[in-house]
Amino acid sequence: MAYLFQTLASIINIYSFLCFIRIILTWIPGASYSGIGRFLSGICDPFLNMFRGVRWMQIGNLDFSPAVSIGLLYAVSTILSNIAMTGRIYFGGILAIIISMFWSIFASLIGFLLILLIIRFIAILTQKRQNYYGSFWSQLDYALEPFVYRISKFFSNGKFISYKNALLITIIILSLLLVGGQLLINYLIHLVQHIPF
Repeated sequence: MAYLFQTLASIINIYSFLCFIRIILTWIPGASYSGIGRFLSGICDPFLNMFRGVRWMQIGNLDFSPAVSIGLLYAVSTILSNIAMTGRIYFGGILAIIISMFWSIFASLIGFLLILLIIRFIAILTQKRQNYYGSFWSQLDYALEPFVYRISKFFSNGKFISYKNALLITIIILSLLLVGGQLLINYLIHLVQHIPF
């Protein structure tokens, strides 16, 4: 039975790797239409498409659904590997892995977004807006502004605030969310690991 679970975990790991390559190929113009691109599209797109368009996985124009789909495959693979190693299905352990994986995905997405926000905030402090339209910064702002203003409006009492201040508020909120969330998740994982079945 352990061999079966380990084999399934290995198959899922290989499939995750193929999905990762498929995602990378979508960033390269024309690569999706090559022989390998079409092959990977046929294998991976049915799974990846289940996550596309899910609203909470999109922040502004940034789509994090590929990261969530890969993270889910990784979580299933980890659960199967643990069952293979321990020889039993342990609800508390499986629940702890699932919570840990979902938090890891969420924290990675928030961390990535936080890095973008910090870079943009520093750029606003140090640069003038010459040749702004059509630049990298205008495209980044186009992706970030809806999210930044949505977060910051809760703390501005509906008053208009500058983009720089909205960025700063969002950076502070996301930093607190990461720290507080990590403490909460650690406590929750500790609790579920002590479930006696």
